Amino acid sequence: MAGSLEMMPAPGPHAVGFKVVQQYDYSRVLEAPVDAFGKTGNAGPGRPIQTLVWYPAKRTGAVSMQVADYHQTSLSDVDFSVSGAEVAKQRAGWMASPRKAQFGAGTLAVRDAAPVDGKYPVVIYAPSFASFAHENLDLCEYLASHGYVVIASRSLGARSAMMTDDIDGIEAQASDIAFLANYAQTLPQADVTKMAAAGYSWGGMANVFAAARSSRFKALVSLDGSIRFHPKIWGAATYVRPARTAVPLLFLGARTPTAETMERDDKLGASYINTMRYSDVYVTTAPPMLHRDFSAMNLRFAAAGAFGDYGRAEVLQAYRSVALYAREFLDAYLKNDAAALAFLKQSPARHGIGPQVMSMEFHPATATLLGEGDFLRAFSTAGYQDAQTMYKRMSAQSPDFKLSPSRLNTLGYQLLQAKNARGAVELFRLATYIEPKYVNAYDSEGEAHEALGDTAAAIAAYEKAVAMDKNQVNAIARLKLLQAGGPKS
Repeated sequence: MAGSLEMMPAPGPHAVGFKVVQQYDYSRVLEAPVDAFGKTGNAGPGRPIQTLVWYPAKRTGAVSMQVADYHQTSLSDVDFSVSGAEVAKQRAGWMASPRKAQFGAGTLAVRDAAPVDGKYPVVIYAPSFASFAHENLDLCEYLASHGYVVIASRSLGARSAMMTDDIDGIEAQASDIAFLANYAQTLPQADVTKMAAAGYSWGGMANVFAAARSSRFKALVSLDGSIRFHPKIWGAATYVRPARTAVPLLFLGARTPTAETMERDDKLGASYINTMRYSDVYVTTAPPMLHRDFSAMNLRFAAAGAFGDYGRAEVLQAYRSVALYAREFLDAYLKNDAAALAFLKQSPARHGIGPQVMSMEFHPATATLLGEGDFLRAFSTAGYQDAQTMYKRMSAQSPDFKLSPSRLNTLGYQLLQAKNARGAVELFRLATYIEPKYVNAYDSEGEAHEALGDTAAAIAAYEKAVAMDKNQVNAIARLKLLQAGGPKS
């Protein structure tokens, strides 16, 4: 049996507090469960999100929690009406079972301990397929001891408690991560400007989906995440693309399966990790570890002979290395810790972790993610000139750089109304450079030339608009006036 100190590197300077918050996401519901005897269970008023929170706490003389305390939270993580008597009965059974030593093992956390003052980065933890929120309790405690607020909830399916291995299931868990990120804003300790999403297995794909939906997440930690193994699922979500997940990623992997195994399991396909050109990406491989070994609860309860050619001590050493690298990565990218960043850039062997325990590849970002805001700031700084040249340069720098012609037309009118007709002409011309048949922008360019007093250029622009669309009422009217030598109106 492994205790917290055996499974983790040295804890940080903080004591660890733990609390459970039962809350609902009222925008979604779960169907009432039905058991094998046809009995219908309780269905709450919304989607149950039983929330586990680990946090830096004040030191106290109170007794720390046992593993059984964590495990009993799983009895109420779907049905909040479970009675105290039922919980006590289940706990008594665990403590009388052959695994009583594992259930009775101590941990770092003290239930409902007073939080320390200060603001701390947030890590939203997503568990594996259909798993309970405390599956990696030791890692969550370890991070809290080093100054993080860690938040987790059970892996639930989209419409029922059971997770489904499809796009609906993964997006449901991504929505749960978003719910927890919103909840973090209610915690006085939480610095929500510094937030990461971490996940194991299935949760290690749900966190990527969550990051693709929201720029709130500044880093991703994947414990042998399914983003590596399910290209058909992430490929079905058109929004899960590198430009939407342009944040650093730490992928902590088990021993690499052979290509033959991947093919048999139908898991060969495009690598999402390889597409992340806008991100610093760290990929580790821990030869002693199988996929299941990334769960602390699995390691705590695994039989002595469960580790194949490796011994428990070797697997635990690898798990400690995984935890250490997760913390150093978060310190580097959420706390802007230069020493932690330097740690990451070095081989694990430089830190006394041999390749038989862990190896690592570092792939720095190869492109810069640029967007409309970057273009407009540069355009303004350059004196509202050379919009097309700037657009071409940014397109070469950033493969996913795009500007909307209709948006450029709107922005051009903002400049025109601000008496910057020359800048407006630049944006209108860029709009038609990107979309040559965008008629409205030719009409708009004509108005900008009129504002500059350039009648010939205005006529040319209006003529282009009318040539493409005979129903351009404004362009037709302006052409008649300008060609007749009439006044501007």
